[in-house]
Amino acid sequence: ELVSLSLDEFVSTAQELVSSDMDDFTRFVLTGIYDDRQIQVDPIKSTLSNDHGIQALRDYDSLLGLHEDICVQTYLTVYPVSKFEDTLRKNIHIKYSFSNQSGTYTDIPVHTIPNLCIAKWGTHNMIRAVLPGLYNADRRTPFLTKEELVTFYEKGLRPAIESLPGNAAAEWPPSYSAEMFRARGKNGTLSFQTKTLPDWHVRYLGDAIRDALSENNVPWGNGLVFLHQIRGVKSSNGHTPTRIAAYDSLDEFCQNNDLAPNCHAEGHWWVDVGLEISSQQEECLAWRTDSHFHVVKHVLEISDRSAQRITSIGSSKYIRDLTSHLTSVSGCRISPGVRTQGPHKAAYFQMYSTDKSITYRHEGSHHGKFLRGQDILKNKADDYCHDLYELYREAATKNYSLARVEVRVPFVEAADVLVDLDIGIIRRGLVAVDPVVWWTLRAYRLLAFKYILEQQALSDSCYRAIDSALLLTAAAPWFINGIHSTPDNGPASRDLMGKILPTVNRTEADQDTLAYPASTRVRASAVPVEHLDEEEEEEGENAEIVDNDLEDNLSVASGLSDTDEPVPEHRRAPSGRRAETLPHNPYGIVFLRPIRIGKDYAIPRFLDNDVPMITWKTFQYIFGVHRDDLDATFFKAKLVVPSNPRRVPNKVRLTALCAPQEQTTPLFNLSQRGYALQLPVVDRGSDIEQLQSVTQRKDEDIDIDTKLTSMWNQFIYDVTQKAPNRRSASAESYCILTPEQREVVTEAAYQNLHLREFFSDCQYRTATKAQWDSAFDKYWPLDPILVGGAQNFPTMQYYKAWSDLIELSEKTNDEETLTEIRKALRKRFNSLAWIPNAQSDRVWYTRRDHRCKRFPGANLRFTAPRILI
Repeated sequence: ELVSLSLDEFVSTAQELVSSDMDDFTRFVLTGIYDDRQIQVDPIKSTLSNDHGIQALRDYDSLLGLHEDICVQTYLTVYPVSKFEDTLRKNIHIKYSFSNQSGTYTDIPVHTIPNLCIAKWGTHNMIRAVLPGLYNADRRTPFLTKEELVTFYEKGLRPAIESLPGNAAAEWPPSYSAEMFRARGKNGTLSFQTKTLPDWHVRYLGDAIRDALSENNVPWGNGLVFLHQIRGVKSSNGHTPTRIAAYDSLDEFCQNNDLAPNCHAEGHWWVDVGLEISSQQEECLAWRTDSHFHVVKHVLEISDRSAQRITSIGSSKYIRDLTSHLTSVSGCRISPGVRTQGPHKAAYFQMYSTDKSITYRHEGSHHGKFLRGQDILKNKADDYCHDLYELYREAATKNYSLARVEVRVPFVEAADVLVDLDIGIIRRGLVAVDPVVWWTLRAYRLLAFKYILEQQALSDSCYRAIDSALLLTAAAPWFINGIHSTPDNGPASRDLMGKILPTVNRTEADQDTLAYPASTRVRASAVPVEHLDEEEEEEGENAEIVDNDLEDNLSVASGLSDTDEPVPEHRRAPSGRRAETLPHNPYGIVFLRPIRIGKDYAIPRFLDNDVPMITWKTFQYIFGVHRDDLDATFFKAKLVVPSNPRRVPNKVRLTALCAPQEQTTPLFNLSQRGYALQLPVVDRGSDIEQLQSVTQRKDEDIDIDTKLTSMWNQFIYDVTQKAPNRRSASAESYCILTPEQREVVTEAAYQNLHLREFFSDCQYRTATKAQWDSAFDKYWPLDPILVGGAQNFPTMQYYKAWSDLIELSEKTNDEETLTEIRKALRKRFNSLAWIPNAQSDRVWYTRRDHRCKRFPGANLRFTAPRILI
């Protein structure tokens, strides 16, 4: 049975469940399943009513200008050496035509032309030197090489400063290398200096740089232009959306940012014009997905056909950004192109809501706070989820969101766009939601996944590693991040979505509910010409488009400023048979496939365990480790107390499993005395066979003596493999065994007191009984919890196996068997003649100890491994 609920009704139902049954709450919130009914969420029930008061405020948010001169009438803060991160590398949706030594280039995206930031002014404003002379079709990066940076400074910028009146260059670095030497600290970090250039010098700097490069025979200095960038100033110039106010505010905008009068008369200048709509009742406003067509048509003043083309799923010019996982409420980003730019010649258009501002944090490719799979493995997810949950809760009573439209147009059009609009079109395109409902929806979705991760962390490690549970773990970062940011749909995320979301037959799919743009045709074939955008047909972009191209139209999460957005990537998908089904969101909100959760199940996991696992590349992308190393990573995260965050851990590697030794009889005889390893009870799920196979795979047909023998041999192997090296990379190891000898080491090596046959140097002392017993307790502890920064132990296979055995004993409440196991191991341990003097945080300890003896002739000033005999 399908039941449709409004956002208010959905949140109210969740609120009733959260206080009564967390399992039902989690299932309801994440899958929409409750009482054998499938819930459909319909936010359109919250469409703005005719009597709902709204206010529209227009503003100028950003400016981009290419000019031969620096058109700023104030002082500049100049960088002798530019910062790497300030190079323009993200798409700003404007193009530039030029000629250089390698040819003539038309409409080249500015962010692909080599450039560097040379100065800043004001609060958020930046000057970049754009160097068309360095561009060629084969160049793949806008970053200048080190040689080019040296040339620009030593033959361009510094000579230009020297040529200016006065003694401006007296304190400038004499060379690029001199500044790099000065900037580099003892810890390797760089701190670049800045120089102030007074306003009366600014107007001459552009010509001075070009002249210097020319005089020094640097051909790529020809055609140098400066990209002016002002951004993030919308709050300083809000005004009514009328033409008179628009012109007055534009003049004020230029004056407040110290731009030279009439600078836009030459060069190429664009302005980001915004319209922000707020609710007078202080409710959260968001755009309806079906409003994109109407708003784009009205704002850009284009035809129905053009508006339909650039707001359709699958268009290379259109990216849809879901809001709060809701499919019928979303923003969008559009690059109109020449044929659909309208009379205002729009270069870029976007619609979004401002609720992302409280989670905005630009870091790498992310524009908001984000969780990684590695964080889950390292037990860092709980704190993150708790803090994010509290943020949502606080926002519910203090924050409401606005709906915003932005359009990038040439400067001459800036005062004529987004004025005198039909407010009815805007009103019909919005939904209004009580802030408590809006933010609680996010908080509950987060809380549900937080609960899943908590329950998984409390489960046996053997259950955590099964596909259906691990797939649910893998879904967490994608799902949680997508609550407040646009859900990622890169290649790895598409693979993941195909495994965690409901699927539909490709030929029966509704494009508007698909998780990402994809073809609904049975097999790849060329798209008929009449289906191409006119501009694509005319300009030759994607002249031959196959269905697969739609599925490789990748986008990224939308941020508050499009200046940081990369262009969508359009790559030809590899040939081959495509999946017959596609992930989709048919219930109005992103819901997961059905899950198992509750007291009858050992671990939260997906219901259908026949769904294929994500690929190893996707796995690596999400968790940062290979699947084969995951058990050890889980183990380490579970058993190691987090260290001081200021400490930098050493790089470690898990030891290999040692090859079984040919032995006629096991080393232990506990089974003959009636002892055996008990297995924990598996859960009641229908996938019990898979779970049983996981828990029994290693233990079935292996008795207690064989298991202990294997663990003991692994112990000897691991201790040997972790033998320390000297500090110098070129120095030999303290252990003189060859790699081949280490692979076949046995306990006999530790029963031999001729230590020179094992070490080139060591520190040894005779242990008291208490010291020997203490060493045993460190190697075979009852409570295998390690201190922060522990070495050796976390990456030793035997220690993991021992911890699993301790966990098994606790689950089966079999203390008697564990006691006998430790007695048997202690007896074997006592047969050794020597052993590394293990500490609480490491097996091998090399610090000098005056109480120890050394080999004759050893240099007592040097460190060496400590040994107990």
